[in-house]
Amino acid sequence: MKIPVTVLTGYLGAGKTTLLRRMLANPGGKQFAVIVNEFAELGIDSELIESSDEQVIQLSNGCLCCSVRGDLLRSLELLVQKGGFDALIIETTGLANPAPIAQTFMLDDDLNDELILDSVVCVVDGAHIQGYWKRHPEIVHQLAFADTVVLNKAELLSGSKAQLVEDLLRRLSPRAELIRTSHCDLDVLALAGRAAYSLDDTRFDAALPQTPVLLHRHDDEVVSVSLATDRDVVPDRFMKFIQTLQQAYGEDLLRYKGVLSLTNEPRRFVFQGVQAMADGDVQRRWADDEPRASKLVFIGRNLDAQALRTSFEACLR
Repeated sequence: MKIPVTVLTGYLGAGKTTLLRRMLANPGGKQFAVIVNEFAELGIDSELIESSDEQVIQLSNGCLCCSVRGDLLRSLELLVQKGGFDALIIETTGLANPAPIAQTFMLDDDLNDELILDSVVCVVDGAHIQGYWKRHPEIVHQLAFADTVVLNKAELLSGSKAQLVEDLLRRLSPRAELIRTSHCDLDVLALAGRAAYSLDDTRFDAALPQTPVLLHRHDDEVVSVSLATDRDVVPDRFMKFIQTLQQAYGEDLLRYKGVLSLTNEPRRFVFQGVQAMADGDVQRRWADDEPRASKLVFIGRNLDAQALRTSFEACLR
């Protein structure tokens, strides 16, 4: 069985380390390994290291998504070789973009044999998110990749402001589970077993749209576009469609996933992508009493919903 990896992300001061401490204090029978990334040269809180029996690797003076990404890969390889753990937590800096971290797991076949990216948890500073998110694009990226959003410092929000903040987070991360908390005091066991980056089509079904076309506006740039059809998809046309999107939008194509009914294929095709990296595979057969249908979700900056729909329709038989 593959070892699940949880990525803790969130802007500076949101409460990531507090949540990490809570996860280590309530391991639920798991033996954790931890990779903590600090942007500055200073190490992580000594209390965290001294009070923990887990294997802890500190990556300092750089960010996992750029200057120390190679260190992350080497650290993962080292941990796999040593063994002795059955779950891994990666805490990023507050400035990290989760995309390259997710791509690391998609790129390395050897790591994929041992580790699986289980969840991206974004911790949000509820007291400051409204003033931060437009000035700090890192927050938008962190929320776009999250499958779980922890709204921290909820005790500082009045009833009306709390609703405004929750509405904002649901626009920025429309498919993530939202958990309100104070001081990251929550059932940390609920953060495990998410399989958000697994090609398990049963989990994909729960996350994908049930209506033909939805457009969720995040701000003036970031949107979530959902598409669905009961017609079969022609594989070659669909691959060209994805390649065209990757070339046209580049890093602005943040995250995408789908379940497809392909022509001349009795099995469901499940795929996901992070910017220019995509992965997919055929899964179980379509049941006799199950309607064949295709459902897709795209999250990115300046996505043209109508153009996406038109280009996708050209892939249909």
